[in-house]
Amino acid sequence: MTDEAEGSGDRSPGGSLLDDLRANLSGEDIARYLAEFGAVAGSDSSSRKLAEATGGHVDLAIPAHRAAVITWLRAWGCRHLRRADTTRTSETLRTWWNDWGARLPADHETLTGLGEAELALAGQAYDAMRTAPAAHRTVRGRELDVAFGDTATGKLLFALRPQVFPPWDEAIRLAFGRPSGGAAYVRMLRLSAAALNGLARRLSVPVGDLAEVLGRPGSSPPKLIDEYLLIRITKGR
Repeated sequence: MTDEAEGSGDRSPGGSLLDDLRANLSGEDIARYLAEFGAVAGSDSSSRKLAEATGGHVDLAIPAHRAAVITWLRAWGCRHLRRADTTRTSETLRTWWNDWGARLPADHETLTGLGEAELALAGQAYDAMRTAPAAHRTVRGRELDVAFGDTATGKLLFALRPQVFPPWDEAIRLAFGRPSGGAAYVRMLRLSAAALNGLARRLSVPVGDLAEVLGRPGSSPPKLIDEYLLIRITKGR
């Protein structure tokens, strides 16, 4: 991916924070923010359990992997995926994977390596998943469909390709402005890639070494974006 997002004029709060990461903040300041995130978030036992259940490679064609992902999503706050709806949620994941799994970036690809065609497909895959009915909600005795949703979709894509996709938590999504959906997600991916590339140049390290340099060796570069944005947005409140 080129750095076309640099100087793009995105003045949303999220865009401004990524611009700081790309061009302004020192490595020491960024490391301090990430350390604050680590202190707040603590140990991520749910992700370790997901890795153990899937061998570190999620394949949604495998029922046990789908079950493990659903459990992980609930642990990561996606409580609209009710336990009573596990079968339906699993079937939604299976159907989406049949349609989109082969069109996602390959395991070896990275966020900063995506081209425009891959970004466009990512946005389409995102929209297809977020709008898919995956659970129910009981309202006045009636069972209503509940979509998989933006937050769960962003987290799912991160679970599938942690070197490519950041999680897309609601607080971060709102910081990039409305509306949400695939187009907004792709814009965030472009800005995130530009931020990682710019930061890596300023620190004179490859993008893949940023996590180690910044004191978060267990985090992929997209996860660094998530951690940095979450702590900055939370502190901003």
